Amino acid sequence: MSPTILLTKPTSTSPEPTARPPEPTPPTTWTVTTVEGITLTGHQPDWSMDNPSQTGITLDQAVNYLRGYAHYTMLPVDPVLPPATLDIDINGTRYRESTSALFAAQIACHPYAPHPHEQVPTASLTIVDAWDFEGLTPTDLARFATQIRTQADYFENTVLPELTTAREDWVLHTGGGAAGAP
Repeated sequence: MSPTILLTKPTSTSPEPTARPPEPTPPTTWTVTTVEGITLTGHQPDWSMDNPSQTGITLDQAVNYLRGYAHYTMLPVDPVLPPATLDIDINGTRYRESTSALFAAQIACHPYAPHPHEQVPTASLTIVDAWDFEGLTPTDLARFATQIRTQADYFENTVLPELTTAREDWVLHTGGGAAGAP
């Protein structure tokens, strides 16, 4: 075929060629180089907010450091704003309206943890500690219930897909366990 024919729209009813999938990006790695000249490397997830790369530490320090290391990311959360009773003073009850994150979400992976279930990405939820919602009117309680439903939707529609993607990426680049162990 000539180049001219290749540039014309085909008249046959053959199916359109499928698009090529995007080329996979090479995995990113972290590196710890010890003073003894030993180099340790591992998968650095795109989602992790931290990188354990270090130089100039002893092998013992590197081992202890990596045992306690966690890849992590904090996911954004919408603030919850119900009124909460602070305390009662001489003048009566004082209320505060403040923005506080209720149910903050984080994804973490401890590649060298002693327990296998910690060696793959998991989600953690922080429920605000010692925060009492007191004196709520029916309107306040209805608003709070709506916010909790919205938060549940956030977990299902945002945190769950992020965690699933992080786990799939981890298995793809490490074979499933710590440092590529099955």
